[in-house]
Amino acid sequence: MGLFATNAFPKMGLFVAMATVFYGLRLMETALGIVIVHVIGTVVFMTWIPAAAFSSVPRSLEEAARDAGAGRLRVFLTVTLPLALPGILVAAVMSFLASFDEAQGTYLVGAPSYMTMPTEMYSLVLNYPKQVAAVFAILLSIPSVVLLLLTRRYIMGGHLAEGFQIR
Repeated sequence: MGLFATNAFPKMGLFVAMATVFYGLRLMETALGIVIVHVIGTVVFMTWIPAAAFSSVPRSLEEAARDAGAGRLRVFLTVTLPLALPGILVAAVMSFLASFDEAQGTYLVGAPSYMTMPTEMYSLVLNYPKQVAAVFAILLSIPSVVLLLLTRRYIMGGHLAEGFQIR
């Protein structure tokens, strides 16, 4: 429950509180500190969505595979995982987009040693001509567009909804 509470508060207040802890742990201006900030921001997507996908897999299919002689690993790889894969894909896409958009925590924990594209974007908007910021904004949108185009067939085909059942 404590991991999910990170989304219950404003992010900047959370990052300031994390910075005080990170100073004591010597995680400021480190790659590990930035990774922790990104993981905390995406933990909801990485846990709730896959958990819902796995819980929606019909147990009768798993039991039928076990009755047919399949072991636990084979049941997982041939029955459970393919049915939960759309939910895992959604969680991966949402986690990537949320992490890719994370600039405040990265700037607070990593600057000036580590500057990611979103944190660079903030300085470009404030310090450079508008044309440079516009070009950089387009560059920032390219990974998201490519990712959505790659997952388009799952989204448009209704495959994402197949993995979930309302109970």
